Amino acid sequence: MSAARDYSDQVDSAGASMQEILDAVLEAAQPEPGLTWLDLGCGRGDLLRLIRDRWQPAGLHGIDPIDWLEPDLRADVEFHTVAAEQAEQLPAVDRVLLVEVIEHLEAPWSTLRSAARLVEPGGRIVVSTPNLATLRGRLELSVRGNLTAFRPGYEPHVSPALPHVTERILTEEGLAVEPRRFAGADVISLTGGRVWPESMRRRYPRLASVSVLVGACRP
Repeated sequence: MSAARDYSDQVDSAGASMQEILDAVLEAAQPEPGLTWLDLGCGRGDLLRLIRDRWQPAGLHGIDPIDWLEPDLRADVEFHTVAAEQAEQLPAVDRVLLVEVIEHLEAPWSTLRSAARLVEPGGRIVVSTPNLATLRGRLELSVRGNLTAFRPGYEPHVSPALPHVTERILTEEGLAVEPRRFAGADVISLTGGRVWPESMRRRYPRLASVSVLVGACRP
């Protein structure tokens, strides 16, 4: 019996936790009416819809290399069919979001620098990515030599993003980094897919949460 479960458990956990991750991202972004927003790797636009419906934004921008934005958002979102690496071509905004995106990029750090430069004075950026420091991740690394979210053969994830590197780059780009946040329940090894209860996640967020969030603001 192995010490770490199959990567499909990680995918299932992240999927089940996605709403909690979105909620944590929005909390870190400190939304309010009248702001402009950019969602890098916006996919269908679920997060942009939440922002539109709750906070009356002044402008919404989304980019994704595939145009699969939902039809009901097309009148409200300025959509750009480009890769996240081309973010430097976009206008500056009050809020920049990279939600479970940076790990998919071949050039994550130059992309993050470009995204950080789009943050207006007084604005904020929030980056969420798989948490590499979970207890399950540590077990798998020690037993198999693999990072759970970056297993060999799982092609979508190509760039492990350590939070201290994210923080360093945002600091170098003139932003003030805030304390890390954690969201989503990770799977407990050897339990058949059970996830950590809320009580354990509150006490040990770094070990039991599937996603880590780094937020920063521009003075």
